[in-house]
Amino acid sequence: MKILSLARVSLLSVPFVLAACSSPPPTEQATVNAEHANLRSRESATSRTLKVLEPGDKVEVLEVQGRWYRVKFGEIEGFMEVSTLLTDSTRKNIQSNLESARDQVIQNTGKLTQDGNLRLEPGRSTAVLRRLSSRTMVEVLDRRAIPREDAKDRFESWLKVRTSPTEVGWILSGFVEFDVPEPIAQYTEDYIYSAVAVVNRIEDPALGAMSWYVVGERRPGTDPQLDFTGIRVFTWNVKKQRYETAHRKGGYRGVYPLQVGTTANKPSFRFYELAADGQTKIARDFTMEGVIVREVKAAAAGATKTKAKK
Repeated sequence: MKILSLARVSLLSVPFVLAACSSPPPTEQATVNAEHANLRSRESATSRTLKVLEPGDKVEVLEVQGRWYRVKFGEIEGFMEVSTLLTDSTRKNIQSNLESARDQVIQNTGKLTQDGNLRLEPGRSTAVLRRLSSRTMVEVLDRRAIPREDAKDRFESWLKVRTSPTEVGWILSGFVEFDVPEPIAQYTEDYIYSAVAVVNRIEDPALGAMSWYVVGERRPGTDPQLDFTGIRVFTWNVKKQRYETAHRKGGYRGVYPLQVGTTANKPSFRFYELAADGQTKIARDFTMEGVIVREVKAAAAGATKTKAKK
């Protein structure tokens, strides 16, 4: 199966400010990356403020203590939150994020519905890259569900997003509203279209090129480990001048990536199902004969199993 990229989006490069996320070696240098960052007397947000630092100020990192760094600014020693500093060692993690994103297929695009922290890794206490403003546009590359820090028996979802060619990070999924192509927006039926791809294009004599879409859909409240639970294919009916559902099936344990391509010169797509062990991802392959969607049997497709990163 030959996989095609969904989109190539050229965005302005945005300088990003970053924070440290791993234990630095003694006396590592770090740069303040948050406005009005407090240098405190103890590793507590309620402790006395010794000094207020601004972006660009340099500190010397002496050790890490959980979510706090013990640092030295001039002659003052105190504690600063991890999310307010960028250490030299963090740059390797930033580069790793960028490299891993290069080959990832865009699952959807979206915009932020409120201001939110873009983080280096999923989690509320991980390094903050920078604060994204409401309505920031993002490309969605991946999704991960992790236990909540305040309730280990509950999960929350994080999206791996790209805001520019030089910035990739993670943000709470609840902050992002997925895009839905305008021609099929009226058919969502309260589903969340967490993955959308153009699987084929045809020529309409009156309207020109028209896209066919394959969608991964999920309802709010679905198992957070799953990216979607159903697959729907929309095709354009030239005679009736409307979109129609060529294929729709639910009950899947779908996880990213949803990929489109061609098989024997026919439109095709692939998605993955999360196995009962919660780790293994099993490939499901489909091809289209006109508007008819058929699943390729596992033996013929050479079923692919990989370990999920959930």
